[in-house]
Amino acid sequence: MNPDSRLRLAQIIALVDKEDHHLVRVRQRLLGDDCAVGTERLKELLADDIGIDRLKSFGAKFGRMQDTVVDKLIPAVLREAGESLAAAIDNLSRMERLELITSADEWLEMRGLRNRLVHEYIDRPEDLAPALERACRFSERMHTDYGSIRRYAVPRLRIDPLENGVGGATKR
Repeated sequence: MNPDSRLRLAQIIALVDKEDHHLVRVRQRLLGDDCAVGTERLKELLADDIGIDRLKSFGAKFGRMQDTVVDKLIPAVLREAGESLAAAIDNLSRMERLELITSADEWLEMRGLRNRLVHEYIDRPEDLAPALERACRFSERMHTDYGSIRRYAVPRLRIDPLENGVGGATKR
């Protein structure tokens, strides 16, 4: 294992720790404990600036964490584990076979949802409501799958997310 790539993986884990924490918090502020989102509930959220800000924040954090995990974390974990890298869809399938994520198909669907959360909230709440509900449930999946990846990478690949001044990581 290359010390530079191990440090980079530690930095990515510390970053995703923060992203995960912020996504969980904004989802809680936006929807509470209930991911059920109907058109009326969404219209209530969109009726004031706080609801709109929370929705935008959720969409941005959802997209950012999903991008970081798929585009940075998964390739870094696979590389450190001695696996060959491929396209994102193949890397996701490999992670599913390793039982580090639940479903590659769900992760691909998450990628499709990120733009809808950011761009459709004003014009079509009846279309956005089911997408927001799906994203809420996917954010729970992302949190769970990230925990699995982290529990694998930290001890097995001997990664310390706090080494060399990389801070902000939360213990899982």
